[in-house]
Order: sequence, then structure tokens, then C-alpha cells
Amino acid sequence: MNRNGANTIEELLTLQSKLSEIALIPAWIEQLASRHGIPKHTQFAMDVCLEEVLSNIIRHGYAGAPDHTILVRCTIPRKDYLTLIVDDEAPPFNPLLSQDFPSPRSLDRTSAGGRGILLLKQFADTVNYELKPKGNRLTISFTAPEKSNAV
Repeated sequence: MNRNGANTIEELLTLQSKLSEIALIPAWIEQLASRHGIPKHTQFAMDVCLEEVLSNIIRHGYAGAPDHTILVRCTIPRKDYLTLIVDDEAPPFNPLLSQDFPSPRSLDRTSAGGRGILLLKQFADTVNYELKPKGNRLTISFTAPEKSNAV
């Protein structure tokens, strides 16, 4: 954990491009939550978004090649607001330009895959994409208000 010049808290997780690395995400989020008071509903949203994004990068961006790195940063620029920044060196892909799949009309018509970007858009407050000289940056933001004591 560190603070940059603007009093922003920043934490970094470096992952290899292996699907097994995704299993590290829940514990990392739990540690962040413990240190920074992130509510459970925001932890859940962070987990869903990161697991979907990382899975897509590993499966599609890196085509399953295990010798690449993915950097995940959590920044907390102010109280009740945080961002997850995911940097990769995969071929350019802007998920915000991806067409959403229609919802299936029945369980019989449900297929695996194709819903990750929709989940990302539903669970995050904002999602921004940036093409980097060598790869992609996805910034996923969440409003994380403290729990109220109201019943």
C-alpha cells in the first residue's frame, strides 16, 4: 500500500496470464476491504468484474499463453470511491464497443460465455477503456459508501 502525492491510496497485484491466477482475486479483495473498509456489496461487484475481465484477457487477449503479465491496481482517490485499473499487453480490445448479447428467453437457449461485458457494465459504476502503446487499460470504478447504521 502507498499513497501518491494526491493522498490517493494505491495497491498493486501482479498476475500471470493463467486462469489459475484468478483464484487470487477474492483474497486480494478481502485484504483491500479489511484495510480500507470496503462494504461487502462493493467487494462482490469488484470480484465479479475482475474475474470477468481477467478471464477474457487470459482466454482471448493472450489466447491462453501463460507467459504474460497482467497488472491490477486498486486506487482509492477519495472516501467512498475506488477504481480498479487493469493493464495488459494483449492486442487492442475495447470492451465498451462490444455488442451486448440479447438475454435468452429460456434456460434451454442459454449458452456459456458472452455475458462478461454485460456483467461488467451492470456491476461497475463506470468503465473506461484506454489503448496504450503496448496493450490495453481498463478502469473500473465503484462508489462504495460506508454502511449506514439505519435499519
